[in-house]
Amino acid sequence: MEGQGQAKVVCAWDEGAALEAQKGFVQPKGKPKTSLPALGWKDALVSYRPFLSYNELGSMLDEGPSKLYDALSLVLGLEDLVNAQATLAKSRLDRQQALDGADQEREALVELLKTLLERESDDRASACLDALTSKSWGLDAAEAVLASGALPPVDQDISVLTRALSLDPGDSERVGSVVGALRDADQQLKAVAGSDAETSRQLALLLEAALEFHAGHGDSDCPVCGTKAGLTQTWAESSRKEVDRLRAIASGSDHAYRAASDALRKARELLPPPPKLLAQLFEIGLDGLAAAREQWDGWHAGSTVSDLTAVAIHLETRHEAFASAIQALKKSAAAELKRREDRWRPIATAISEWILTAKEARAGAEHLPRIKAAESWLKDASADIRNQRFAPIADKAMATWEHLRQNSNVALGRIELAGARSQRRVTLDVTVDGIPGAALGVMSQGELHSLALSLFLPRATLSESPFRFVVIDDPVQSMDPARVDGLARALDETARTRQVIVFTHDERLPEAVRRLAIKSTILSITRRPKSVVEVRTALDPIQGHIQDALALVQTTELPVTVLRRLVPGFCRSALEAAFITVVRRRRLAAGRAHGELEDELKGAGKLTPLAALAMFDDRERGSDVMNRLNKFGSWAGDVFRQCKDGAHDEVAGELKLIIRDTERLADKILEFP
Repeated sequence: MEGQGQAKVVCAWDEGAALEAQKGFVQPKGKPKTSLPALGWKDALVSYRPFLSYNELGSMLDEGPSKLYDALSLVLGLEDLVNAQATLAKSRLDRQQALDGADQEREALVELLKTLLERESDDRASACLDALTSKSWGLDAAEAVLASGALPPVDQDISVLTRALSLDPGDSERVGSVVGALRDADQQLKAVAGSDAETSRQLALLLEAALEFHAGHGDSDCPVCGTKAGLTQTWAESSRKEVDRLRAIASGSDHAYRAASDALRKARELLPPPPKLLAQLFEIGLDGLAAAREQWDGWHAGSTVSDLTAVAIHLETRHEAFASAIQALKKSAAAELKRREDRWRPIATAISEWILTAKEARAGAEHLPRIKAAESWLKDASADIRNQRFAPIADKAMATWEHLRQNSNVALGRIELAGARSQRRVTLDVTVDGIPGAALGVMSQGELHSLALSLFLPRATLSESPFRFVVIDDPVQSMDPARVDGLARALDETARTRQVIVFTHDERLPEAVRRLAIKSTILSITRRPKSVVEVRTALDPIQGHIQDALALVQTTELPVTVLRRLVPGFCRSALEAAFITVVRRRRLAAGRAHGELEDELKGAGKLTPLAALAMFDDRERGSDVMNRLNKFGSWAGDVFRQCKDGAHDEVAGELKLIIRDTERLADKILEFP
């Protein structure tokens, strides 16, 4: 334990005690004995549990959605994000539904085009069909067809309805920007009100008006105060100098009034009068027209208001309802236009409308392809706090699944913690051959075990965990050979930061570990009589058979006649293991499927076809095997024959020499590419 040194954790039972009645204690090296709870691991053993038994491996996905949710969320502290989770889930669903809806509408349009083309030839329909059936939906190409295809002449109503689709209630961001400018300008006016700058500005305006009067009427009495001969040339020259002086003082006030004028001008640009188009639409009669007209009149009424704050309030309070009414009117106009169009025109209009919808849907779903391409947690349309917290587990789960899904047509996309309280669940986005499906319903037992392992490893290996090991019980069962290779790679990846201990009865995992040159220690566990456990370092199959053969020769309990039958059998098994290693290495490097490889090895059958397959890549060349072996020396052909014949009869010769030559030949065989 970091900072404490070595400790031994012991679990013991009194004689006859039930399994649940265990007694546990901890013995730190050189320190007093203590209890397991004293280590402070109680919560960590739940949140970052480093043990995965075979029963848990099989039941992790069967005990209900809430249990898996709890296991994953314990390490994240997600209770404070329940509301945010609901909001983000809605955003993701809206984006996906918009994209799916656009795709469904595209499929419907494709059928309409096909039906039209079955009845008559139409270049525009053909071009649109080619565009809409392309991988990218051909939005630009279809739009170009509609723009340059010179739609057939339309009557006035159609033209009006078509123009109604382009009604624009204004951008909410621009409205917000103008509102901000109005409020800023109002603050500036209030700041200069009653100041010297404001007084100077007003005096300058008054003098400028008087100068303009004098310029037009010449010397005269003052029209304001009635002073006799008040407006003279001398007065004009003096007043011009005074205006210059006052304007210099009034510059701040001028700036405030210019800002106010500019803000008011921009606000009135947003408040145009109702277009004549509304009157034309009135003759057609549309749902939502009255509401749109009423909202537009109310919206335009703000253009006559001069008070900056009042205009700002008007924009803020009226724009959402105004925009909603116009959008509702546009939908009503689109429906009427669609109803009125005949054969090509309805299809062309529908495609035009769909292009707008599709562009919006694809723009809204920009994050989805990236999320799906990564096959990670980030399938949502936005990166939220919960995803960031879950990212270490999601990313590792996806990486582990990629190792374990070898040759599987089941793809795992998003892993999502959804819902709350009694509705909490883990959502697994599974597709089979690209078709969405329910995870537990479409996966084989091996795939379910792989998925459970993919969810276990990231949680058990988080940096926050105090445990730097994982113990996994027999994860190989139900896995096909290809997935065992993936398991070996996944465990190798985990072993970069953790000690990985795996118990298994299946030889396929050790074989994959050796073949993939993964650094490991393989121990053989044997339970002897009276439950005495013997632990030995396991050798590779070739050396294992060689060592077993040597052990037989060294025994004094077996007759020589028996040894001359048994030893060649072990030597033969060593050669078979060498031949199989060469074939498996070659085939897998060439990308052959594990299932095909195992069938090929099984089909090779006897020792000679297997040797031909290893040496010549052709099991039918058994007649060339001896010649090839003798190129190593006559000893090689001799020991091959002895191993082959030993399966049927006693062999002559020194047994230790046969074992030694078998080991030499196995080494030579392993040199084959």
